[in-house]
Amino acid sequence: MAEIKSTLDIIMERTKNLTMTDEEKASVRRKEAEGKVKGWIQKYQDGAIGLDTLKSDFKKEVTEYPEVLRILKTQLLDCVKLNGDNGRVLRLLEDILGISTERIENIIQSSNRKMDILRIKRIEGLGEELKERKIYGSSVIPNPNHGGNWQKSMLEAESDLRKQLKSLVK
Repeated sequence: MAEIKSTLDIIMERTKNLTMTDEEKASVRRKEAEGKVKGWIQKYQDGAIGLDTLKSDFKKEVTEYPEVLRILKTQLLDCVKLNGDNGRVLRLLEDILGISTERIENIIQSSNRKMDILRIKRIEGLGEELKERKIYGSSVIPNPNHGGNWQKSMLEAESDLRKQLKSLVK
């Protein structure tokens, strides 16, 4: 009588002689480390773990995999937002990585001022468009976030900010 094999048994039979190359192992290890770092940052920002816990987890991981330092730095810089609360991210940069955040804060403030100027110009332009269409009055408030290329402009500004920060923090 023939034996019925499960899908898992068949897969295990076919893959028993396969091995991973060093490059594949390194790639898996890097993705695993990136996942851990993203988890740490998210938990810290959500208040699920404290700074001390994050520091100890980081120290353990960096001894096993030194590349975690670069990954953490990159992930933290990717978390910086325009017009957002960046205090916790900046604190991690300073406390864990020892990076002075004064210049980073100045770049963020400068980028925020530029975006505020663009937002004001956009509101004024939208107000003029509405007046041309005979829509005006004290209750008409143009929404700069609606329509046009505003969202694209915001994404580009955040991308430019990250490029500046990454060039500053190597």
